[in-house]
Amino acid sequence: MALLHIPTPSRLSCFRNSPSNSLTFTISTLHSRPSACRRYNQNNRLSLTANASLAVDSPATSGMDRERDNPKLLLEVKDLTAVISESKQQILKGVNLTIYEGEVHAIMGKNGSGKSTFSKVLVGHPDYEVTGGSVVFKGENLIEMDPEERSLAGLFMSFQSPVEIPGVSNIDFLNMAYNARRRKLGLPELGPIEFYGYIAPKLDVVNMKVDFLNRNVNEGFSGGERKRNEILQLAVRI
Repeated sequence: MALLHIPTPSRLSCFRNSPSNSLTFTISTLHSRPSACRRYNQNNRLSLTANASLAVDSPATSGMDRERDNPKLLLEVKDLTAVISESKQQILKGVNLTIYEGEVHAIMGKNGSGKSTFSKVLVGHPDYEVTGGSVVFKGENLIEMDPEERSLAGLFMSFQSPVEIPGVSNIDFLNMAYNARRRKLGLPELGPIEFYGYIAPKLDVVNMKVDFLNRNVNEGFSGGERKRNEILQLAVRI
């Protein structure tokens, strides 16, 4: 699962289209400012709601549609509240979010509304403290996991501006990340030659040349190359 921080203009145009077979999506606003949430499913249907209150809910999916599609529950956030660890200022005020496999969600809102905070809380950033609610990811209590355990479970944080890591080549970085995942699953690690055979086909998916593997992570990369490299990192973890 990947978390994407998507900035939006200060003014939001809000539309609502609720097809009868849209999947359930609920979310509370993350701060006192207005926020909006948009959700696309694999059929390219769109549902978007926006409100300045503390709770924004979309229509529930009928039991018949859910039973017919039978998707697996991936992430369930219930009444999540969180504060800044140092100042104890509350940022998240009762967030509810349900995501099933195959869905893509985009959380949108003004600067300072809590989008980044929500993502950082999910990955276990130490600057934030969960004060209430629950988060279940793939059937496990996410809040009780260390950040490393959350990553190995499949949670991936995408950055607006991916950082450079001088002195560490892409292929070494990706190989270590992939082997950490394999150890978690009880699988044998791949050596450099085996891993190259695994990673090479994935370069075509993100339109990257093989020589990118020998370059240091994001060092001297353009903005587009950094984002493609980040998607490559995500592809290796899947």
